[in-house]
Amino acid sequence: MSVVIAQSFMKQLRRLTEREQGMVSNTVLGLQYDSTSPKFNIHQVEGNAGWWTCYVNADLRIIFKRNKPQKGEEKHLVICWADHHDAAYLWARRHVLQQHPATGAMQLVEIPEVVETPQDAAAASVADGPVARPAGKPAVPPCARLGIGEGDLLSFGVPELWTKAVLEAGTDEELLAIGEHLPPEAAEAVLKIAVGERPEAPEPVAMPDDAGLPYRRDVDKRSWWVVTDDEDLRTALRDSAWGSWCVYLHPSQRAIAERSYASAFRVSGSAGTGKTVVALHHARHILRDEPGSVVLVTTFSDNLADDLAYRMKPLMRPRELERCDTRTFVEFGRETYDKAMPGHPRLLTSGELRNLLDEICAENGRMLPKGITPEFAASEFERVVDTRGIATWPEYRDALRRGVFRRLSEERRRALWNVFEVVYSRLGEKGLVTANGMFKALAGFYNDNPGRRRLYTHIVVDESQDLCEMELAFLVAYAGSGVKLFFAGDIGQRIARYSFAWRPFGIDLRGRSRVLKVNYRTTKQIRETADRLMADKTEDADEIVQERKGTISLMSGPKPVFRQFEDVEGEIEGVAAWLDEMHDKFNVPSEAVAIFFRSEREHARASAALARSKYADAAKPPKLDVMLGAKGLEYQAVAVMCCDADVIPSPERLAEADVIAGLQEIYDTERNLLYVACTRARDYLLVSSAGIPSELLLDMSDAPTSN
Repeated sequence: MSVVIAQSFMKQLRRLTEREQGMVSNTVLGLQYDSTSPKFNIHQVEGNAGWWTCYVNADLRIIFKRNKPQKGEEKHLVICWADHHDAAYLWARRHVLQQHPATGAMQLVEIPEVVETPQDAAAASVADGPVARPAGKPAVPPCARLGIGEGDLLSFGVPELWTKAVLEAGTDEELLAIGEHLPPEAAEAVLKIAVGERPEAPEPVAMPDDAGLPYRRDVDKRSWWVVTDDEDLRTALRDSAWGSWCVYLHPSQRAIAERSYASAFRVSGSAGTGKTVVALHHARHILRDEPGSVVLVTTFSDNLADDLAYRMKPLMRPRELERCDTRTFVEFGRETYDKAMPGHPRLLTSGELRNLLDEICAENGRMLPKGITPEFAASEFERVVDTRGIATWPEYRDALRRGVFRRLSEERRRALWNVFEVVYSRLGEKGLVTANGMFKALAGFYNDNPGRRRLYTHIVVDESQDLCEMELAFLVAYAGSGVKLFFAGDIGQRIARYSFAWRPFGIDLRGRSRVLKVNYRTTKQIRETADRLMADKTEDADEIVQERKGTISLMSGPKPVFRQFEDVEGEIEGVAAWLDEMHDKFNVPSEAVAIFFRSEREHARASAALARSKYADAAKPPKLDVMLGAKGLEYQAVAVMCCDADVIPSPERLAEADVIAGLQEIYDTERNLLYVACTRARDYLLVSSAGIPSELLLDMSDAPTSN
């Protein structure tokens, strides 16, 4: 007998308390071994033929189906839902399990007769009398606009029970409301129609030849999981808080993740489209498909590396985890440096480098030409010289200074180079090396020693948009002709580094890059609000374009809340009240809440808001961090605080305008930071300010609410 787990079950499991999750999980494991045991008190649900219920405790029930296999057919136990007694039975009365006549997909379908459709709501609103309608030509229904008929809807995977409602939907909003009641593949198609795009029909499935293989086709893999390994089921149930992405992939994601690539490949997309999920599934695919492989999953911050390690544990088996390492990129470089070049200079931290640069540039300020400040000289070394491994005067003289606003004559460059020579001399005297100096040395080492054994056979890089030249040079040299590289990132989330061409380093991603378009994490309302900060198209230095237009969210929820307070004290109280609402009304656990702010100067404000809320004494307190630290993370509820006019854009960054960086570059970076912070929210988002709000908020909300 095969046990089949529905995506709906895994999502519902997350909504139960931790204790209830454990009880339900143990019952599912028991059903897997003996579904006939009297202790489960199994009986059929009345009023909807085919559903069965299983006893968990006096209150909890599991809803499932079991088939009566014909000759040669496989026996299935299909786990679909778990809930409290009355809610579980109500769910069973409202749903049927059907095989779609056109696509062959097994679908959990909500019965329209027990759901109030948008048309029903409209009819109810006019029951007491006529409603004035705007004059002019009646609006053309979305399906009619695109020339879509019932046969088309069936080919897109819309259940037969819902085709009439979709065709009759008069507005985009009605379609979006209907989409919330449909199976995932049908919801995706309806959402595309709502934004004016005609969905692509999947390849037709031979029917009924495939009838004996339900739940195992590619079209089923995003909604159903056929358990093939007891340990896989136990692990997935135990770690269900990580989410159903551990088990389920959209077909477009699966096509990318479960492939082997002959050369470098990149997956990109806006926040919430599952880039990291695809990268982790690709790592798992490699480990299962290639028994001798050893995989490194790397990124740029400790927060992200810890998050990746946490996500991988429920995704992989213990033996696979033994062959998969998670490191920050600098940790990976340092460990490699120690092994390849023992006795090397001591590696400077970024803070130590900045202090050293400030000291040297101040000491040698007399060497700088008029109009060039020590601050500019220090930034020039970090942004141009160090990141690109420039070591000689001719290299610096001829360097194209991409991403740096100020133009420099050769005479001024020569003067700056005199100071940079002092920097290199001081590093040598003290036996120090910068991180980029380390990567440059390692690139040279591996280029000179192509036959040296590499520890890793595959490297997966998350947040790859923030790679700099020397880091990429090291990766390419380390990869040589044998190590496979897989990149995941969003060009529009570049914050720490400027764009540069990868092709000169031997990485050509033209035709070897895919953009994900379906947002699984962030609600439509939050995504649309945050997207107002970004351009529709972003182009990298290799002229590869990433488009945000056409991205759709599969979840809907409340609109983001904007609060504009008169002063800091008012903001602290207001955010605390919002946190209390998350605690009392929406039961958001403390570890699923985050508060982000622009810089450490605002930490005290965020901390004060948390201290006055009902989360103050939580065993696992909400996350408090700067916007930059939000990258790659996700939370159910997010407050983005301190969005004041004199906080974001950062005054320090604005002071660099026309000296170190151009004003447009500064604003782009600040927009990206705010975008990253807001898109960490899955369901609930608050954006607050004290005094005069940041001008960036005007792009996000036309009418922030004052308090």
